[in-house]
Amino acid sequence: MTTRYAVSTDLVRRYGYPAARVMLAAIFLLTGWDKLADRHDAAMDIAEVGLPAPVVLAVLAGVVELVCGVLLAVGWRAAWAAGGLFLFLLPVTVLLENPLAASADFGTLIDFLKNLAIMGGLLMVVLWERRRDAR
Repeated sequence: MTTRYAVSTDLVRRYGYPAARVMLAAIFLLTGWDKLADRHDAAMDIAEVGLPAPVVLAVLAGVVELVCGVLLAVGWRAAWAAGGLFLFLLPVTVLLENPLAASADFGTLIDFLKNLAIMGGLLMVVLWERRRDAR
């Protein structure tokens, strides 16, 4: 019985964790590419919350999402990539998906909770990688 669990744990480590990283990275790859491809639309979303230099911030956000997304997906410096994406999502979630804002609706609450779930996944990657490095 112990052998069966050891094999399944090995399979999870070998295939499950990399698959989870790719699934987590997918949203950042898509949204990062979209921000760079349509800077004007991304800049309008940023300008709505009153941040300065919205085009520069849109390009910067797209680059961060793409670079960290690729690193997370391939597993190179995954803890740094996940940590960077986590830190990126903090202000994005508070400023753009704030369910307490006057204009917030149910969709905003759902987007806020989705971001929290993604941040939880990113935090798990950071903790997994740090634990693995400590061994």
